Amino acid sequence: MRERLQAELAEATAELKAHMASWEYAFAMGSSCHGGQNHSVHRETRASTERLEARCRDLRARLAEHEL
Repeated sequence: MRERLQAELAEATAELKAHMASWEYAFAMGSSCHGGQNHSVHRETRASTERLEARCRDLRARLAEHEL
């Protein structure tokens, strides 16, 4: 179980890093000027970021439970 969680966390972390290195992410995070922040593409990018971060947090918490 622990090995599977570690593998899932490694995969999720890699996915989050790739997402955060994308132009899509850069534009979404830097688009607050002139009302661009509310663009539907940027909202979806931010939502994807939040989902990926939540997945990594959840996997870290589940791994911590197995260390006890």
